[in-house]
Amino acid sequence: MEAGAATVGAGWNRPGGLALRRRLVDRVATGLSIAATVIVLLALGSILLTLLVRGLPGLSWGTLVHTMAPPGSDGGLANAIMGSLVQTGFAAAIGTPVGLLTGIYLSEYARDGRVVDVVRFVSDMMLSAPSILVGLFVYMLLVMPFGHFSGLSGGIALAVLFVPVVVRTTEDMLRLVPLTMREAA
Repeated sequence: MEAGAATVGAGWNRPGGLALRRRLVDRVATGLSIAATVIVLLALGSILLTLLVRGLPGLSWGTLVHTMAPPGSDGGLANAIMGSLVQTGFAAAIGTPVGLLTGIYLSEYARDGRVVDVVRFVSDMMLSAPSILVGLFVYMLLVMPFGHFSGLSGGIALAVLFVPVVVRTTEDMLRLVPLTMREAA
């Protein structure tokens, strides 16, 4: 029995056997990847189907325009929708000018120096900061001292997350512009 196993193993070491082995491993890996993709897509499709089947009957114009009501009664999502729009608008109003101006400064005017390195480092660190930590920081600064929640504090937390993205994007996009075009402008 060992002689047969040695003969099979010796076939893998031949020049043509190595290519056969690689093809076999490639086909198995490809098949497993396709199977995993199909399983995940079926699970996501099942979730989406369940959401549509159970959620669409409850969706009406009243759901979008009425305010929230006590549990068990018919209420709407108007407060949540309006609050999200206000907080996002507030964050964009704060974050866009600060981020654009900082990104333009870093790209066009800043020379290599200590301040520039610190600004880039802080921007990179804030870019990778978990949103829960930013939320807790703003909570400690703006919610706890005043004793109540506010849309303002949510907008500021969102702006803190928004600024580093705008800084990095602005700086990178401006650096893509060729020097001759910058000088011509």
